[in-house]
Amino acid sequence: MSSTCAPRLWTETADTAGSVRPRMGPGEHRPHDEQYWQQPWATQLFAGDLFEAVPFGDQPTHIVSADGEDGATKHYVGEMAFGYGLLTTPTCDMTDQREGGAVSHPFRVLVPVVPLDQVLAGASDVERNLGLLRGRDALTAYLYLPALAGVLDEEHVACLFRPSLVSDELLREPPRRVAQLQPEARRHLKVKLAAYWGRVRVLAQDLPLHERGEEELRAEAWPPSPYDPPELTTSF
Repeated sequence: MSSTCAPRLWTETADTAGSVRPRMGPGEHRPHDEQYWQQPWATQLFAGDLFEAVPFGDQPTHIVSADGEDGATKHYVGEMAFGYGLLTTPTCDMTDQREGGAVSHPFRVLVPVVPLDQVLAGASDVERNLGLLRGRDALTAYLYLPALAGVLDEEHVACLFRPSLVSDELLREPPRRVAQLQPEARRHLKVKLAAYWGRVRVLAQDLPLHERGEEELRAEAWPPSPYDPPELTTSF
């Protein structure tokens, strides 16, 4: 690992058979595929950071409401265990704000990141709107995520409707962060969270591309933070 931490960017999209798929986007509602993933680089956490081995097993999976008259299901309700999780806690709420560099509060909200094929098999509405999901990321309850070699070997979606609360300590011990979103994709995540949780339409261009003081958080060595493993196996 290099002694500096300039993030490397993922620029290809491969399907499960290993062939390269044409890059999608940006359409009206999402970035290009190559604008999503980058190597961890920040000394603290950012909304949109990707973690491995996050416990989602306490989520209920029993369907308590009837399907629509046509048998359609809008949301994926399959079982969750340990899996990849996308951080949705706002970046500013995780800034070190206490004496001695302690975190401002010890809780983090993550949503499960699930293979798209798995969601298609369990949510017929998603299957019917697959083109809108891939091309524009227009399904409010999901965030489209392109493949990341060595981690997400196919298209995935983050299920915004299934958040779980974990401790900051769990993300540090052992360190679990495997990737971060690039600025365009981080901003897109904010648009999607506003649409799902606030039911409001926010235009990406109305939001700042970078967080306040973002460059001051760039690490000079590896690992960038206690959340990052000493050896990174992800391909960027």
